[in-house]
Amino acid sequence: MKKVINIILTILIIMAIVVTGVIIYNYIVSEQNDNKLAEVVTEIEEQFSNNASTNSIEPAKVQYNGYDVVGIIEIPSINIKYPIINKTNDTTMKYSITKFSGGEINSIGNFTVAGHNNLNGTMFGKVKRLKVGDQIKMTDLYNNTVTYEIFDIYSVDPNDVSCLNAVDENTKEITLITCTNGHLKRLITKAREIA
Repeated sequence: MKKVINIILTILIIMAIVVTGVIIYNYIVSEQNDNKLAEVVTEIEEQFSNNASTNSIEPAKVQYNGYDVVGIIEIPSINIKYPIINKTNDTTMKYSITKFSGGEINSIGNFTVAGHNNLNGTMFGKVKRLKVGDQIKMTDLYNNTVTYEIFDIYSVDPNDVSCLNAVDENTKEITLITCTNGHLKRLITKAREIA
């Protein structure tokens, strides 16, 4: 009996070490990716600065891991600033915030982005802290920034795509989508342009 208990304890200790190692590894990889994303934002901002100094009206052109970047999302109240990749799939979701649906950034209608809810707070890991009234800034590749104010936050079933619809077809809206509750629900954050 004592031998069985020792074997079980040994297995539990090994499992705890493996789980801890996986958590640490994921944290390190996530932090490294976050640092690379900050470099992408800096690269975009440098292109904006160069274009301004030469009076160029060319858009910034940046890729991240082979995918086009379409703009920058900044949420000051939770201290995030990320490039937005032009498409959403399993690969791009690992890299950054992604365009899920909609037209161009800062155009009339609902521009929707998706991002992982990382445990270490990267990507949309801090979105659950947002409140109605908080602001989101969206910058397109021509360095045009529009400030939006959050007006609704709610959870939906993963198959519910009604959040992709604009609340008001004549305004500029953005919607943030991320996972919550162990992937059982999607946290939806909706904002509209501040008039």
